Amino acid sequence: MRKNILFATVLSLAMAGCGGVTTHNINLQENNENNTEATEEEKTDLEKAIEASDFPWYFPEEAKNEGLTEGQAVLSIHSFYPDKLKESNDPAEETYIFYNATLKSIGEKSSVVTSMGQDIEMPNALIIPIPQGQTAKKGDIVLTWWQSGSGMERAIVTDDSNPSSPKVCYLDMDWKDDGKGFANEHNNEQLRPNTFTVLKNNEWQPGAQVTVNADGSYKIFTLINAADKYLLLSGWAGKITVYKKEFCKVVPLEQDINVGDEIMANFVGSFRSGYKVTKIDKKIGRVWATDSYGETKIFSILDVLKEE
Repeated sequence: MRKNILFATVLSLAMAGCGGVTTHNINLQENNENNTEATEEEKTDLEKAIEASDFPWYFPEEAKNEGLTEGQAVLSIHSFYPDKLKESNDPAEETYIFYNATLKSIGEKSSVVTSMGQDIEMPNALIIPIPQGQTAKKGDIVLTWWQSGSGMERAIVTDDSNPSSPKVCYLDMDWKDDGKGFANEHNNEQLRPNTFTVLKNNEWQPGAQVTVNADGSYKIFTLINAADKYLLLSGWAGKITVYKKEFCKVVPLEQDINVGDEIMANFVGSFRSGYKVTKIDKKIGRVWATDSYGETKIFSILDVLKEE
């Protein structure tokens, strides 16, 4: 199986707590030191262990996300991973979707998750915990799943009258002005208790939106797991990838974006410049922006970055 790790070009990307990307401050010179293979003597014990493993990605499969507890809800690719591991010539290049399950037991390298009455053993690295007892307030962004359907989702809290079971607007679904977007149709859906976790601003946390400069393109990913120098990430079309942490930045949840601002926005899995904000609806977490062709598009607040 091919170990899938990407070494990005050097990134000097200013993103303060209030958010912002300085597009003119990018060093695109190749970092030869990070693009050459280390000698056996230079490799750490972790790197040697990763190379000796059958895990498809250059990441420690035993790495646990903080807060794994038996009996809790989790997100995992359990429906896909075992079969693709057996059948695919290159599991690292396959598409994976994270679904909800229950954590039955925890092991050192792998754990057992239960879904639809089936027990499946999964590498710890691919299990995202949903801590029990979480509460949320209006405006919080949470990691959860589409509760009247399936699949991992980020959502913004629209009603906190019941903090342990808030109502949300899903951010990873399309919002449309005609009301026919998936997010419109499922707006104010109520989350069940113990099925979500609140995301924090600028933290390496599962579910965080992450950007990395690769070949001059600001690629966008969702963080699955972080370990030592490496990040396990889910990107465009559900492809899982590993990047070195030093080349990645968390997209801030709190950005000072206003009507008239020039921003970068998500275009096919990468941030692209040339958009101007025309409208903002903070309650549903959406930004309307017009591109250089005069076309207006609606973006999740996770899919925009302010240009300075």
